[in-house]
Amino acid sequence: MAKAIGIDLGTTNSVVAFKDTSVRTITTGPDNQELCRSCVAVDRKTGDFVVGNSPYNSWKKYAPNIVVSVKRLMGAAISDEQVQKMKTQRSLYPYGIDKLAGGTDESVAVILNGKQYTPEQISAQILRQLKDDASVKLGEITHAVITVPAYFNEKQKTATRKAAELAGLKVQRLLAEPTAAAISYGVDKMGKDEEKVFLVYDFGGGTFDLSILVASGGNFIESGTGGDRWLGGDDIDKALMNYVFEQTNKENDVNVQEIIEALDNRKRFAFQGELKKQIEGAKKQLSNSNSASIEIFGELETEDGDMVDIDVSVTRDQFESLIRPLIQRTIELVDELLDKTGYPIETVDNILLVGGSSCIPLVRKMLVDKYGEEKILFSEKPMLAIAEGAAILAHALSDEFECPSCGEMVNKDVDVCPHCGAKLNATEEGEEEPPILVTYTTKHNYYIKLESGNDKIIEANELLPFEISRKYKTSTDNQKIVELVILSDAEDGNLEKIASGFFTIAENLPVDSNLTFTFNLTETRIQQASAKLRNVFVKALLWC
Repeated sequence: MAKAIGIDLGTTNSVVAFKDTSVRTITTGPDNQELCRSCVAVDRKTGDFVVGNSPYNSWKKYAPNIVVSVKRLMGAAISDEQVQKMKTQRSLYPYGIDKLAGGTDESVAVILNGKQYTPEQISAQILRQLKDDASVKLGEITHAVITVPAYFNEKQKTATRKAAELAGLKVQRLLAEPTAAAISYGVDKMGKDEEKVFLVYDFGGGTFDLSILVASGGNFIESGTGGDRWLGGDDIDKALMNYVFEQTNKENDVNVQEIIEALDNRKRFAFQGELKKQIEGAKKQLSNSNSASIEIFGELETEDGDMVDIDVSVTRDQFESLIRPLIQRTIELVDELLDKTGYPIETVDNILLVGGSSCIPLVRKMLVDKYGEEKILFSEKPMLAIAEGAAILAHALSDEFECPSCGEMVNKDVDVCPHCGAKLNATEEGEEEPPILVTYTTKHNYYIKLESGNDKIIEANELLPFEISRKYKTSTDNQKIVELVILSDAEDGNLEKIASGFFTIAENLPVDSNLTFTFNLTETRIQQASAKLRNVFVKALLWC
């Protein structure tokens, strides 16, 4: 039987992991690195896709046909304010972003080498690369648990499933990233009978994700989610880059952004690639040193021919002053989640930090100052924990795996290999490893659209699967068609359409005739609806 893997499909980096009797990260790319850049480029000459660290490190070779942070576009609308901001930030996102030709009015397209691609197609290239690299080391891969931000809505999840399908992967589960991190941490650290409440603080490269989880043995119950998919390490990079521009402008009495934009394409992309590399390097250096420098000489000049060099030193104090508002925003989101879910901070045993941006010393200091040192736990593997948690669940969902002693396939429930007699699925103490169970909850409020307004049908944080029935009335005499429109709360506080469908009424009914609707939401958040009219059920097809 083919194997199942866990994938952390990240905004900045992606990771693939596998579990049999232990959990391990699968290295990827020609240099066998644990972190694979979520970067996709198109070779101008061949038209082939190139994925990972190699195109990222050759930015000037591929730009503008190079994509980063595509996760931010998954399931997004072209009219989204943040998508429009990405379009203007060409130094960070050199590829084109436009409305998808032939798509809906809100569909987003990524433009590479003059051709449009959907965000799902770009993400599929990353997933396919991870799958292929894992297959080289493990054998055939067909299934995966793929992680997503906890607050991803149905459109974003559907886009992720589509990307997996394009990559040739069957999705066992879409697992919330904080839950994956907690699974990884819990399996390593928690006792069999121990029960704890975790708040997972996942500060990644492109998203900030929060989740409250009740962990008991191998069972994880999602009890609340929050965060901001437009907040992450990319924003820290932008703050530092803006500081570099401001200091250079003051020192040279110029507008360095205008000078950069005036360069021909080749020089501009080369400069932007070098600047991006140095900004990231300085950010990492400032986590371990008191200062860092960003230096680029001989690349820029004014219209009068005067050279403008980038030569800016940044102290850790200056850096922390720049990013403090971003970190304060994460703390505000933590407090909002605690208030929304009714969990006082006293009831939370630990705040678990994961994600690359959580390694920044100021992040840890501000959280310790706010919530106390005893609350804060630092993941030993902040960049790998999410993929490892996904791999643990993928293993738990698999029917078979290879015996690590003899290589023969054995059923996951077998304690002793029938081929070689090796002990399987045992802890160091020889006790049977508990199953990994995740109890899912709704992440958003759901509404049905009525002529009189919107009626909330499902509350956030309801346990899944969930079912509810509501009575509504026909709006006209002899009404023949009923349109169902399901809405969900969006990040900007508005409601967005996430699904719709129709069913017909064969009978001639007077206005205000009763219709009973039953709405179902599965553990995988697939929506179904049925209507009852005089004891006859009619299922309505809903689509995202």
